Amino acid sequence: MSSGTSTERRADAGPGSFQASHLYLIASMVAATVAVMTARNTHPLALLLLSGAAIAAGMVALALHRSVAGFFGLGQTAPPAPTVRRTEMLAREKTLVLRSIKELEFDRATGKISDADFKELDGRLRTRALALMQDLERAARAPAADAPDGRAAARSHACASCGAPIDADARFCKHCGAKL
Repeated sequence: MSSGTSTERRADAGPGSFQASHLYLIASMVAATVAVMTARNTHPLALLLLSGAAIAAGMVALALHRSVAGFFGLGQTAPPAPTVRRTEMLAREKTLVLRSIKELEFDRATGKISDADFKELDGRLRTRALALMQDLERAARAPAADAPDGRAAARSHACASCGAPIDADARFCKHCGAKL
């Protein structure tokens, strides 16, 4: 989490907005104070336990309130999930397809799958893997497409040997293996 996101105010929280947690905290503190004031000639440890129980009851009430509000959709909405960059998604899918090819080859070697089924499934998986690799290669050639603000283009430069785009922190070219 960056400091920019951790310090942003909620849209519905103004400078003086009162929230449910404030109400439950104040109510539990008032209940603890009243319980201590009404208990006469009581051991100090019992007073501490009594006030702790009152505050704990307030926190339980807050948790129950949030649960019921969440169940009925009245609570705060969760922040949107971070968007996954297209290249990361393609790389993840490529890894899964290649893993599936290995598992399919293992199943054929152990006799769990027939040769005809293996040919059909292997052909489909290899076609998908090649398409994913081509998409990844296209994405590597156009790094600015993933970052609309151009940050990816500023981070990468071209290899002196083959001209392929490489990351700024790379020590070797991903395409030709030349030392940078």
